[in-house]
Amino acid sequence: MPCLFEVSLVTLSLSLLALLKNAVFHDPSAQKELTKKLLEWNKDLTTQRDENGSTPLHFAAGLGWQSQPGSVCWQVLEANPAALYQSDNNGLFPIHVAASVGERGTIIMFLNKSLRSAGLQDTMGRTFLHVAAEKTEVRIVSFVCRNRLLSWILNMQDNDGNTALHLAIQAGSLLMFCALLGNRQIHLNLSNKKGQTALDISRYKIPPGWFDDQNSEAKIHFALKAVDARSGSCRQDHFEENYNNQLKHNQREELKKVEESAQTTCIGAVLIATVTFGATFALPGGYRADDHTNGGTPTLAGSYYFDAFIMACTLSFILSAMAIVGLIYSGYSLNPRSRRIHLLIALYFLSVSTICFTTAFAVGLYMVLAPVAHRSAVAICVISPLVVLFNKTEFWLKWALLARPLCARIGLVRALVLVSTRIIFNLLMEVWPFIFIFVWAAYTNNRF
Repeated sequence: MPCLFEVSLVTLSLSLLALLKNAVFHDPSAQKELTKKLLEWNKDLTTQRDENGSTPLHFAAGLGWQSQPGSVCWQVLEANPAALYQSDNNGLFPIHVAASVGERGTIIMFLNKSLRSAGLQDTMGRTFLHVAAEKTEVRIVSFVCRNRLLSWILNMQDNDGNTALHLAIQAGSLLMFCALLGNRQIHLNLSNKKGQTALDISRYKIPPGWFDDQNSEAKIHFALKAVDARSGSCRQDHFEENYNNQLKHNQREELKKVEESAQTTCIGAVLIATVTFGATFALPGGYRADDHTNGGTPTLAGSYYFDAFIMACTLSFILSAMAIVGLIYSGYSLNPRSRRIHLLIALYFLSVSTICFTTAFAVGLYMVLAPVAHRSAVAICVISPLVVLFNKTEFWLKWALLARPLCARIGLVRALVLVSTRIIFNLLMEVWPFIFIFVWAAYTNNRF
């Protein structure tokens, strides 16, 4: 009889454990109430495990909004604080589960209960910070970098020798990288078991072949070089060989990307060239009557804004046509490198042509509206540059993200010089037609 009673009790406990696990997937208020009743009946349920070795705290840690007092996770933790140090069959602790799903509030609750739980490592030697970096949970990584009490885990290495910085670079997350780079307690030159430092990994992560220099991987590599990060003990010839092998392996995929990009870009270039060509012969203000002096010529010819409009249309058409030619060469060239070069040049010409096209639109409307609706004309000129700003949104955001960590590493003055020179150069490469258009208009109207 005692044996049968014990078996029945174990069976009941396991059934209630299953009920506790399933309760977390229903109504939040029902979760709390049911969990409270179960724990009042038998707190030992919190020590039970399922076939994967998971405890109720593992399941509760993966839920959202569980950091408030009275929540399911809070009740389970209060009933059995030791559950923080119980791992499942894969060596994952509850804090790892919370990190993998981005539950920062739950992690804070765990750390408030026991700060030592921050250093728990799974079977692969990963802390919760490693897991957060792998899963690109930026909020958790940023929280750890800002918390001085957690500085002792920032440079911990997993079984492969990777720190959170290594993993953030492998994930290609600029947000995580900036959070880590901005903390001066993070060592930039730690090598993993392959002998690779953060700089080596960042170089390897730059997409081979055709890529945009605004890619996060390229920005990460630039930032590490700017703060004087060093390479590891791996042989650079082997490193370059592996990188070139990856380039050859992905060559077919890269060519496919070039072809698809060329087709899409060509449509845009043709549209801009067509519209600009039409605008040149449908001039604002119309034409003089044939029975007047210089009949058939534009009525606004010779004015400052007319000359600016004509030059904007001319540059827009020429640059669009050059983009089309570049795309044609990119389409039939047999050399993959030549294809990529022609495509990059065509993309640049198309981008600059868009600026000229927008300038022509704004100046043309200003000419015809300014005499009768001056405020509307000015508003159009103010709104039109949004096209240029939108085109450079990613550029501004990424440099804004890099500015703070660069200041923390190399000082304010050096960081400002580094960032400002690249911003100014990029601006000049993009807006030179805008400057040329209005300088030319001033020259033709003897305004110098």
